Amino acid sequence: MFLVNRDEGGGVEYLARVLSNRLHLQGANCRTCFIYPGANYTAAAKVHRVIEKARLIAAAAPDVIVTFQPTASTVAAIAGRLGGCQVRIVHQSNSPAKSHPIARIMDKILGTAGAYTVTIANSRATASEFATYPAAYRNRIKLIEHGIPSPEHKLDPPAILQKFKLPADVPLLLMAARLDSQKGQAIAVMALENVPGAHLAMAGSGPERDNLVALGKKLGVLDRMHFLGHVERQDLMDLYRASTLLVFPSTWETFGLAAVEAAMTGLPVVCSDIPALREVLTYDGETTAHFVGRRNAETWARVITECLLDPNLRANSRRFATVIQQKYSEERMMQSYDALYAEIMP
Repeated sequence: MFLVNRDEGGGVEYLARVLSNRLHLQGANCRTCFIYPGANYTAAAKVHRVIEKARLIAAAAPDVIVTFQPTASTVAAIAGRLGGCQVRIVHQSNSPAKSHPIARIMDKILGTAGAYTVTIANSRATASEFATYPAAYRNRIKLIEHGIPSPEHKLDPPAILQKFKLPADVPLLLMAARLDSQKGQAIAVMALENVPGAHLAMAGSGPERDNLVALGKKLGVLDRMHFLGHVERQDLMDLYRASTLLVFPSTWETFGLAAVEAAMTGLPVVCSDIPALREVLTYDGETTAHFVGRRNAETWARVITECLLDPNLRANSRRFATVIQQKYSEERMMQSYDALYAEIMP
């Protein structure tokens, strides 16, 4: 059983689907459940959903539970044990410092008490955030970096731009993330004011959409903003090829799946200078990404403009793409999971 907080079409949902498909091919009966399948739950409704899923897990008594967020991990650890589940695999896809305090405390207590069979960190930066946790928690952490299929393109740039009604022959800044304060879309909108002629396309949905529309109106750039909503992965691969830059101003990440995907297609990346992105977009000391350390629109606008004016950036990014493809191959990740399963489920 795969237990996920929400179905938002992001990196967590992608990973759950890939791992479930792999296990299904190996003969496992897999089921994915979402604690909050809809949106806009009240606190009382959230509690009700948690209790409902806990009862479901206890009744289903799965052999293995795989979770991806602190709330799901807490539910699985408690309900799974009540239901006799022997193997509980949890992924740390959230920064503990950014998790809800209650979820963070419960995760720490349960992990230290041995309620998790293994805790998976998807980057060294993520694993380092648990450095102050008790040894009983840290000793169960295992590093398995994300694996991503090599990009394949179906539509050429003019066709994908037409599909999403995006303008041609203009600098196209792409953002691929849920519309959430963590992802920092607001700073990209503010930067757009100082990058004349450029357009900003946002692939994803989320609670910040109305605020971003209001900000665009206020700054007079709404006519250069494009809200694409949820975008299927194949279309996203084609959008990477058709865009000029990926703008990725997240306040925190444990991996940064979209940034790595974009780099694998050869799309230049401008992103926040945070540990996880430094790690995943660098290989053997080399990178073509541009890291922005300051969270102000003027700095982001300046770096974006410099990238737009660099005639060699796209060619260098395409050369570096093969390096990133090898570093984060999907088969490499699958082999790591196969070895893990063999170890904990002999």
